Amino acid sequence: MRMNLAAFYTVLFLSAHFHPLQMLETTSSYIAETTQSATSEPVQPSVDVRAARERMAAQLATLVNIDFVVTLILGSLAIFGNIIILIVTAHYKCIGIAEVYMVGLAVCDLSIGISTSWRALADRVYTWSAGVYGFCALTYWPVGGVEIAASTTASLIAMALSIDRCFALRFPIKHSELSSVRKAKIITVVSGLISIIIGLNYPLRLTIIEEGISFLNIMPTKYTSLGEDAVFSKLCRYIEFFFRFAIPLSTMTFANTWTMAIIHKSDQFRKKIDKEARSTMNTPKCLTMTIGLVIIFIITQMLKAAFLLDQMIFHSAHRGIKAFEIFIIVGNLMTKFNSIVNIMVYLLLNTEFRRTLLKVLNVCKTSDNEISSLATLTTTNGPEKRDVASRI
Repeated sequence: MRMNLAAFYTVLFLSAHFHPLQMLETTSSYIAETTQSATSEPVQPSVDVRAARERMAAQLATLVNIDFVVTLILGSLAIFGNIIILIVTAHYKCIGIAEVYMVGLAVCDLSIGISTSWRALADRVYTWSAGVYGFCALTYWPVGGVEIAASTTASLIAMALSIDRCFALRFPIKHSELSSVRKAKIITVVSGLISIIIGLNYPLRLTIIEEGISFLNIMPTKYTSLGEDAVFSKLCRYIEFFFRFAIPLSTMTFANTWTMAIIHKSDQFRKKIDKEARSTMNTPKCLTMTIGLVIIFIITQMLKAAFLLDQMIFHSAHRGIKAFEIFIIVGNLMTKFNSIVNIMVYLLLNTEFRRTLLKVLNVCKTSDNEISSLATLTTTNGPEKRDVASRI
């Protein structure tokens, strides 16, 4: 079984180099959000224009192959890392507000890792057979919608976590009265429901055509009748931008800045008091971890936010420009990297997470030793078996 899996992934990675690239006319609708409507008449390009397109395709092919490999690596790491987070948090003795948001972020990042990995694979394997093509076509944009919904939910949860830690630091008494684990769970669920509605716009607006090979190894896509509605498409872009980027990033920036200012004033005050009084002062749980998560989240989401803003203002006027295509690829990889960074932050800044992880690993090691010892006892025969039994 392991050999079969190894052979399968070897073929996929080799396909990054041997899968043929096909150029289409710029007015065809195979690439969603990049070309004109499918009803547009094709325009025969001149020899110079065609040569320029072929050169750009060759240049971008290397980046697309790199994007494919890195996406699979990041997706695998996201799945593995966030499963560890969920296992460790399940062994916590007490689940607080911060831990509820940690679990929510882990579920979102796990969904992003699975979704991005599947779409990257679908872009490479859809030409293998008619059955594979049909399955990829059926799942491609619904999975894309799940990815967008998970990313939007992660943004809203990170915003809620940032606000909660700032509120706990600034108004500790009111925070203990107004905030609770139950309310944190409700906020997480509501954020997910809102994001699912936002993510549904992708399978509603985009679909896979019945057959064809698209530009730069992307599944051939066209607009649905609803997607051809300019007003609906623009409304979807605005809603996604505001809920996924504008509102969360601006709120997190404000809350994080305020939190850091409070911490700075607190540090200045602590220096003026004696050590005994300093030890009695409590700080909100996971404060440093929250600041680290928010800063990394803002950095990794900025390029994707800029791309969506460009789509809102200029639609697809800049698509096809080499520098802009590189910008899009880098922005996509940065958002995927955000799905694996949380476990790094927890390991560096969260003492409870490290301690619980070590306990889980020790339990697993002890269980393996017990199973190994039991297997040794059951395979002992004759006088050796009686000797072992007498010692027991």
